[in-house]
Amino acid sequence: MPLDRPIPAFYCCYLLRSTVSHGSVYVGSTPHPVRRLRQHNGLAKGGASRTARPRLRPWEMACIITGFPSNIAALQFEWAWQNPHITLHIAPEDRIQGATKKKRSGHPKRPRHTVSSLLSNLHLLLRSPSFSRWPLEIRFFSKDVHNTWTKWIKSTPETIRDSIQIHQEFLNENNNGSVVEDVDKEPGQEAVYTRMSHIPIDYTGEKEHLFKSKDIIDFEREGDCAVCHETLQSGGGMHIICPASECEAVSHVSCLGKHFLKDDDDELVPIRGHCPSCKTQLIWVDLVKEMSLRVRGQKEVENLLKVKRSRKGKGKASSQAIIADSDAEESENELELEEEEEEEDADLVDIITKPSQLPEGDSWNVIDDYDASDMESIASMASNMSQKTAAIRSQKGGAALGRIVEDSDCDWDEVEVLD
Repeated sequence: MPLDRPIPAFYCCYLLRSTVSHGSVYVGSTPHPVRRLRQHNGLAKGGASRTARPRLRPWEMACIITGFPSNIAALQFEWAWQNPHITLHIAPEDRIQGATKKKRSGHPKRPRHTVSSLLSNLHLLLRSPSFSRWPLEIRFFSKDVHNTWTKWIKSTPETIRDSIQIHQEFLNENNNGSVVEDVDKEPGQEAVYTRMSHIPIDYTGEKEHLFKSKDIIDFEREGDCAVCHETLQSGGGMHIICPASECEAVSHVSCLGKHFLKDDDDELVPIRGHCPSCKTQLIWVDLVKEMSLRVRGQKEVENLLKVKRSRKGKGKASSQAIIADSDAEESENELELEEEEEEEDADLVDIITKPSQLPEGDSWNVIDDYDASDMESIASMASNMSQKTAAIRSQKGGAALGRIVEDSDCDWDEVEVLD
C-alpha cells in the first residue's frame, strides 16, 4: 500500500466454515465481510474456486480478526495463519503442526487444517512478538467454534494480551441475549449476513474526531505540544489531537508515543495511555487512524464531511429531482470505488510477484511457496485486472484512476477444503 494513503477504515482476516460439512474450512481476508460471504456463497460475483462447490454451500464466517493497521498487515497475518508450519512468525520449537510431506516443487506441503488446528495456531500468532501488540479483536459468530477456542485456552498455560479483545456475537442470540433465528440452511436467507451488518467498515466512527481536529488546524489553534510544550507549527507536521470533546490538547506523534510508553520502556508501539492534558484514556490506534486520515486521506475526508445540498421548490417534482441527484451521486461514488479497487489489486499483484517492493521487516513472503500453477494464477489475475481497469477507464474517458482495497484472492495455495 502506498505510504500516501491513510490507514484503511476496516480490514479483517476470517475463518470460513461450511454449514453443511463442518470439516471444510477456508481462511481469507477482506475489507467487506458481508459482501465477501455473499461471494463465497454464490450470491455475488467473485469468491474463490475453493469455496465454489455447491455441495459445501452455504458457508459461514465462524470468526473474524479485525484491527489491522493496513491491508499488507492483514495479508501478512493471513499467510502466517494459512502456513503455521513454515511461517517465521512462529518459532520452530513452538509449532503445533510441522511439514511432514513435500509438494512436487520440493517445498513443504501444508498440513490439513481443521477448526481446532486453525484456532490453536491463531492463539500462537496472537502471542508472537510480531502481532501481540497490534490492536486486534476477535469476533466469534459461531458458538461451537467459540467453545473450541475456550477449550484450547484452558488447555494451555500461555495467554494472549488483555488488549486483544474477544467478542461473542452468536447467530442464535441478539445483543440482549434473547434467542433469534437459528443457523440458516439456505444461502439466500439473510440472518447469516445481518449478524455482521453492524460492524463499521467505513470512516464514520472517525467523523466527530476528524471534524474537531480540522477545526483546530484550520483556525490555527494548535498552540504548544501537550507533552514537550514546544510551539507547534501551524498546519504542518504529524500532530495528534485529543478526541475528548472539552480538550484541545495537540501533541507531536513521537512525544505522545513516549508519554504512553513511559512505564513500558522495552516496547516501541504504544497500546493505550492517558491524555497529558485531560487524562482521558485513549487508544493509540484510534489516534493514529484519525491523524493518517486527516493528513493522507483528502478524498476520504471530503466524502466524510461534505454537506448534501438541498434544492429549492416544493411538491413531487422537486422531491424526485433531489432523489435523482442523490442516486446519480451514489452511482458516481460506486464507480469511483470500483475503479479504486481495480488499481489496488494491481498493487497487490506487484507485491506478490515482486516481493522486493515490501517494506523492510515484512517477512511473510520470505519462504517461496509458489509452484507453477500459483504463478499462472497470479499472471492471469493481473491480466484480468488490466482488462477490467481499461474497461472502466473507457467509461470515464480515460481519466486517471485511484484505488483502495480488495479481498485477498491471490490463490497462494489457499487453505484446503476438507471433503
